[in-house]
Amino acid sequence: MKKRTKIIVFLIILFLLAIIGFFISTLRIGVVYTDKDGKPINENELGKFRVTFTGSIRYTESDLENFFFESDMDKNPVAFLFKHKFGSEIEIPFIETYDMEMISLTEYKITIYEKSVVGYINYMGSNMYFDKDGIVVESSTKTLEDVPLISGISFDYIVLHSKLPVEDEKVFTVLLDVTQLVEKYDMSTEKIHISPDLQIVIYVGNVKVELGTKDNLNEKMQDLSDIIPEFGDVSGTLNMKEYNFAHTGYTLKRDDMGTN
Repeated sequence: MKKRTKIIVFLIILFLLAIIGFFISTLRIGVVYTDKDGKPINENELGKFRVTFTGSIRYTESDLENFFFESDMDKNPVAFLFKHKFGSEIEIPFIETYDMEMISLTEYKITIYEKSVVGYINYMGSNMYFDKDGIVVESSTKTLEDVPLISGISFDYIVLHSKLPVEDEKVFTVLLDVTQLVEKYDMSTEKIHISPDLQIVIYVGNVKVELGTKDNLNEKMQDLSDIIPEFGDVSGTLNMKEYNFAHTGYTLKRDDMGTN
């Protein structure tokens, strides 16, 4: 009797699995991409199985899809669940971690947490990206458009996931101040130079901006944000080493016309 009951239970489970398998086999992947605030920026409705990505600003829609759906099997919701819930986390450059939330059998939400980087330096053919504390978080040949190249920092070696071995760690405080102000005033700079005596130079378009020390840095950066629209295609050096309390302007030495 017990053996017969076991067989019946086994057949019922097998039947239910067959139904689930048939249901799942009819599903196709549909991906919804959102910006860092969770607002949908694109919806690709390919079927009932839906995955929503949020939190990433460094990767395009196709980038994320390629990372998470490497094969057709990944487009099966059950296989997708087991792979990302019980398997090893996918290693993605510039991504610290991610969380997957199962909304329903056919709907998942993946929240991306990107690594925080303030700049990068060139080292042995690679771009070494580091955070506000000077920890090298990523080594890549990829150049992120919104992260400036940092020069002037001297070191003998670099170890991934370790702090940059600089002589004066005040450089990281200065660098953090500069990058935060660049973001605050919505500027774009491809390169920041910090000398051994902590003199600051940033490059905006074709103009080299000498900011001097961090004294009155916020005020200087505010003035700079007002001046930038006047640069146009001008190439030269803007002297902002001393903050102009009188608000009479700063000296821009053009490369082709001397001082203007």
